[in-house]
Amino acid sequence: MKRLSLMLAACATICSPALAHPGEFGLPAPDAGAEAPARDKVMLIQAGWLLAVPGSAPQRERTIVVRNDRIERIDAGYTLPQTITNADVGVVDLKNRYVLPGLMDMHVHLSMNSGGQAAFQIRGVADEIEAGSAAQRRDVTQLVDSIENARKTLLAGYTTVRDVGSDGWHIVALREAIATGKLEGPRILTSVATLYPGSDNGSGACSGVESCRRATRRQIDMGADLIKIYASCSGSRPCGRQDAPPTFLDDELRAIVETAHSRQLRVAAHAHGEAAIRAALNAGVDSIEHGSFTPPDAIALFRKNGAFLVPTLSVQDNIRKDIVTAKGSMLAVMQNFLAKHGPRMMAAYRAGVPIAAGSDAGIGVHGNNARELELYVKEGMPAADAIRAATVNGARVIGREADLGTIEAGKIADIIAVGIDPTVDITALQHVSFVMKDGTIFRDDPASPRAAPGAAGQ
Repeated sequence: MKRLSLMLAACATICSPALAHPGEFGLPAPDAGAEAPARDKVMLIQAGWLLAVPGSAPQRERTIVVRNDRIERIDAGYTLPQTITNADVGVVDLKNRYVLPGLMDMHVHLSMNSGGQAAFQIRGVADEIEAGSAAQRRDVTQLVDSIENARKTLLAGYTTVRDVGSDGWHIVALREAIATGKLEGPRILTSVATLYPGSDNGSGACSGVESCRRATRRQIDMGADLIKIYASCSGSRPCGRQDAPPTFLDDELRAIVETAHSRQLRVAAHAHGEAAIRAALNAGVDSIEHGSFTPPDAIALFRKNGAFLVPTLSVQDNIRKDIVTAKGSMLAVMQNFLAKHGPRMMAAYRAGVPIAAGSDAGIGVHGNNARELELYVKEGMPAADAIRAATVNGARVIGREADLGTIEAGKIADIIAVGIDPTVDITALQHVSFVMKDGTIFRDDPASPRAAPGAAGQ
């Protein structure tokens, strides 16, 4: 029987259709009602102003030709649909709007809601670990929350995010559901759980070199796109303050980074204190998250690694709200964060450390991600560079600059539009009126009342 199967397979290869014609030897004739091959879908996006490559000047009156999910070319002027043949053609009129690449947020927590307690924070005692059915219920609840938060994020113009720390399987399920078109949301890269120094049964807990290697591989086996570690505690705890030592030992940090890099995954390190930032960079991490007290002597380490700083200044909004009722030592801690975080970030930026935008949405408000960019500008960063931090640099952090971050031929069609020039008024990005991701339109509102045709950028 096996031999017969092999013979039939060989015949299928050798007996070319050229030797037998429909209707001959009993072969069926082609079905006259058979469906024709699917036609390409072409979308002509007529942009009044185009910021194709953030950091460069806007271009006036351009047409972005999107074929299926990719940008085919950019034409000068407004291309007419009748010039496109053999395709289903649509036109998007954005002649009174500023068009730019989809935004990217490199630090979100989609399963958390505005200031909620992080499920993955370093635990104080083992009995805080939920197990069995309780953990499963929590995983389902977080999935429900994350579905709505993902949709809010996409409609705010953010087409790609890194979700850096979520217990359980829900974040992987969400990523896959969005990727296959079952749910609406941004493209997600996730670290699954955050690795922290501990001897409990948490998914991210590790203690010692071998344990930390296993914990890293556990996240990879669960589907992680990157690894996230706690090099310091959260800023509200003593082990997250400016002068606190790192939470991990040097050999543990190196073990995590080496293991992740051996599988070609990048490592993001949550680090507030000076020593934690130095230790994480010395271990070879690829980005520092928060970096609230980035010391001057860490600049050389950033350069050596080619590492990015993801500042999350939006957390300052929570601190400003809470500081009103703060007392004692906590008041001093909050004042120190507010005094140092922005200036230290700007010192690193001016020294050439690449900044990638990350809002910490989940601690902050989902859908208000662009507030992060407003805070960069308030600290003194040019608006054009703030936009670059949320586009070009975001793509570089995740190694997807060949596909994302700019509007250029061959790249994925992630495109948004706003009513006024965001290089003049960065808050324009908090009022996105058009969102396309992977060539599909998810939002197309009437022109914003903020629109000012003929304003700056003409």
